Amino acid sequence: MIDSHHHFWKYKATDFPWIAEEMEVLQHDHKVDEFEHDLEFSGIDQVISVQARRTDRENQFLIDQAQKSDDLVAAIVGWAPLDSPDLRVFLDQYVHEPLMKGVREMIAGTPDEQFLNNADFDEGIHELTHRDLTFDLLISEDQLPAAIAFADRHPNQRIVLNHCGSPVITSGGFSKTWARHIRELARRPHVFCKLSGLTTQVESGDWNTDLLRPYVDTVLKAFGPSRLMYGSNWPVCKINASYPVWLNTVDDLIISLSEDEKDAIRQRTAIDFYQI
Repeated sequence: MIDSHHHFWKYKATDFPWIAEEMEVLQHDHKVDEFEHDLEFSGIDQVISVQARRTDRENQFLIDQAQKSDDLVAAIVGWAPLDSPDLRVFLDQYVHEPLMKGVREMIAGTPDEQFLNNADFDEGIHELTHRDLTFDLLISEDQLPAAIAFADRHPNQRIVLNHCGSPVITSGGFSKTWARHIRELARRPHVFCKLSGLTTQVESGDWNTDLLRPYVDTVLKAFGPSRLMYGSNWPVCKINASYPVWLNTVDDLIISLSEDEKDAIRQRTAIDFYQI
């Protein structure tokens, strides 16, 4: 089994402005040893390390952690200045780094014109396509319409939506607007989706499997198992769920699928998408 989405970091508050004051569980280093401990008895064979900082130091840090992981890390999704005229030179540093499979930008909460509707950023995505690198799309729910237009401008780029598009989940009712946009985005066959991060999208923090079920059912029907991949979002998941709890929750939510469909979500989609 492959965990397609987790993070390592050496904590420094100025490097992680998205870690709020109340997120004390995240405010320390999260490195290989702790992750391996949390993975014990999980059945996870390999993981994909995803950037958590917008800095050129992030990639080498993730590579260093991977080298300490005894082949646990199968791929790295790093960071690159996609809107920079120096992007090609930046990416050339990693031409001979086999673990570097893709790039992510932290778009969630930014104005559309900064990334999703920006000609310079589009040029950067074209460079990823040329190099056969993947793109992890991290957005907030209200950015889904802009993400659909963005995906249409890049039909040859492998894109994976992080955290099911970050729906705002409340006990007051299911977001039909989110579901409509997800179904529309999923009509693009080059767009995939990570089954990750949903527990931290619950506004109250008080979640259960039944609350998450309609969101998982929606992405299952929209993308299908062949374009869905399991991700833990460790250590962020620790805000309100341990690693085993989230893993068991996903198992419960996909229990009715065939063994082939479960295998796609658990590993095959990630293997194919990231070309592991």
